[in-house]
Amino acid sequence: MFSLLCGLMFLGANVSFAKLVASQTGFPNKKLLVSAESVQATIGTKNFVVIDARTAGYDTSHIPGAINIKFGDYFTPGSGLLPVADLNSKLSAAGLKKNMSFVIYDNTTASFGAAGRIFWMLEYLGCSKVYILDGGWDKWVADGRATETTINTLPTAKFKASVKKARKATKETIQKKLGTKNFAIVDSRTDEEYNGWQFYGETRGGHITGAVQIPYEWFFNGDKTVANYSDLKTMFESRGITRKKEVTAYCTVGIRSGFVYFLYRLMGYSKASNYDGSIAEWSADSSLPMEKASRFSTLVYPAWVKALIDYHKADSTSPAPPEYPYNRNHKYLIFETQWGSFEDMAQGWADNSYLIGHIPGAIHSNSDVYENGAPRWFLIPDDDLKAAIGTMGITDDTTVVVYSSSRIFAARLWWILKYAGVTDVRFMNGGSQQWLANGYETETTINYPVPTTFSGTTHPEYFAGTDYVFSQYTNTGTTFLADLRSRDEYDGLISGYSYVNAKGRIPNSVWASDADDSSAVYNDSDGTLRSYTDLRAFWKGIGITSTGALNLFDKEVVFYCGSGYRSALGFLYAYLMGYDNIRNYSDGWEGWSTTYTQDPACNDGAEGWCQTPSGRPIIIGTP
Repeated sequence: MFSLLCGLMFLGANVSFAKLVASQTGFPNKKLLVSAESVQATIGTKNFVVIDARTAGYDTSHIPGAINIKFGDYFTPGSGLLPVADLNSKLSAAGLKKNMSFVIYDNTTASFGAAGRIFWMLEYLGCSKVYILDGGWDKWVADGRATETTINTLPTAKFKASVKKARKATKETIQKKLGTKNFAIVDSRTDEEYNGWQFYGETRGGHITGAVQIPYEWFFNGDKTVANYSDLKTMFESRGITRKKEVTAYCTVGIRSGFVYFLYRLMGYSKASNYDGSIAEWSADSSLPMEKASRFSTLVYPAWVKALIDYHKADSTSPAPPEYPYNRNHKYLIFETQWGSFEDMAQGWADNSYLIGHIPGAIHSNSDVYENGAPRWFLIPDDDLKAAIGTMGITDDTTVVVYSSSRIFAARLWWILKYAGVTDVRFMNGGSQQWLANGYETETTINYPVPTTFSGTTHPEYFAGTDYVFSQYTNTGTTFLADLRSRDEYDGLISGYSYVNAKGRIPNSVWASDADDSSAVYNDSDGTLRSYTDLRAFWKGIGITSTGALNLFDKEVVFYCGSGYRSALGFLYAYLMGYDNIRNYSDGWEGWSTTYTQDPACNDGAEGWCQTPSGRPIIIGTP
């Protein structure tokens, strides 16, 4: 029966048209995203076409009756869509007519926005009945719906475009509107591409100046359906992408951004377009503004770490990872870091992520190695620190990759090694969460370091001790004290730590939001760091500004928290951005507020640490 219906469709028979049904009712233009049930019920009706937009896999299996249209046949990378006359010819040969109804699908996150790209192209060319199948091929198969292997084609038709120019952004229109209050642009690429890594032959790395990053992968639920309206609305509007503005999007060659265009339409944005020339075109014109994180290669990603491991394998012919200038004999180490020894993990006192599974070859770094111990979690003196780093097998020229299930623990170790003088220290963005999300193998083998001698030259300019902060905290014209604790800690409602009595903040410090792992200001929900431009904008709003030299804030910024972990993340961000006049107050609020002495009288006769006020000034209450 199904084959008969398909045959009637291709012959143009007058079969009644079933009604497509919205899969999610919350969207302002909900009709654009349709349910699988309604698509299945509509297959075979007149002037209804299902388009499989996948670049591979159609020949093996597809939705019954679907034809295959590949976006790559309709554009030239670096310049965008083919001339309209060529598009008319190609779409006519494919059997499409402008008055048809089209439902498009791909394999969602694996397709880089292919369905959205064709949706945008057809709307740009004047088609008015274009839809996307919610969940795409992924959910269709997961739900056990019918598939086929028959290669379907449509008889040649007459496609005559009626171009909607406003739906196609150009580099000229974007350049003219950049920076104006009623215009916004989304970069839908990955963190790495946005920050400055070049993967696809871009002439320049980085992003269009002023663009807001929202990665394509964020737009889907776990079952590959489109995220709900409320979540998308928050995602967009919290970044200034509001319905009152004219909006566009770009990626590398306009594919992922084609899906952003679809979301704009679905969410009711009235002035939406896609920049199909995208970064391939934009980066090739040196007159157009771009920016990148000055030290973007500090922030590596799981595929980079995997490439590093493969490059250094015995008899390897794998290429070196990008921005890695060393030969195969160069020493590298990978550290997973958290608090706790293996015994602590085994007893259930510490995070046991390392024992469950870690990056092959990774060594566990217990944060205790670099600190004085409870309750004074202060960085040990420089000579002791160098000895401790040597026990971890690190020399000053070792390339070290740091990661964790906790971004603040990874940032703390990264900062310690940078401060101590390790030349090449990389922070793996996304940590354990993203390594697993990329499908890479883990191991449970416990790897132990081979002790060596570390003789690095410390960077005192990265470090702020209590004496330094005390000498500077009143110099508000030259020093900015950024408090990265919770608001309740800053206001003095709590100390933030079970083992610290003192509450309050350092006078003249400014609350820079909590930088804990749960912070949406500093972190994204996928375990990666928040876009550095988003954080820079937030910092600017509280007074951390840079109006002069590109590598200097207007004031020296000293980051602090309770004991140097959250503040290390702030330092990492600022370092990534390229700023040099930054310090981490490693002892933090604990070091400022409290003096510790060993006195049995404080511990019911047991030897331990006695806490007394330091005598340095503190502020309690809301500013």
